[in-house]
Amino acid sequence: MACCYYVNGSVIIYSHNYNNGSYLPNTHCEYIIDVDDDCNLHMCIEMDFSMDGGDAIKIKTLDLSIDYRGDKRPFNANLNSNKASLTFESDSSESLAEGSKWAIGFVCIPENSYKLSAKCATSSLT
Repeated sequence: MACCYYVNGSVIIYSHNYNNGSYLPNTHCEYIIDVDDDCNLHMCIEMDFSMDGGDAIKIKTLDLSIDYRGDKRPFNANLNSNKASLTFESDSSESLAEGSKWAIGFVCIPENSYKLSAKCATSSLT
């Protein structure tokens, strides 16, 4: 299954079938996030983040590339860019009983007010 989304504002992206953690085998989705030029995107990760061993999330900006696979725990980050892409890929293996359940928020914060802790409350993702 393939999908592609364009987002032009702050967004929370949930794994497909978040409530039951299931995916169709070989899912490939890309999310293009594009916010105002005077903003920096901040990435906020859900506290109860889980991914099956064969799943992967890639976050890219012009100057940055972050790759998460399996049980590697992501972290909140200032992406220092107003444009980013998130690509998710799954395979047919299901190593976790509960499947993959994750949520990642991308928040636009004006360049002149860097307050990650106030804007990136991961508890609000669920």
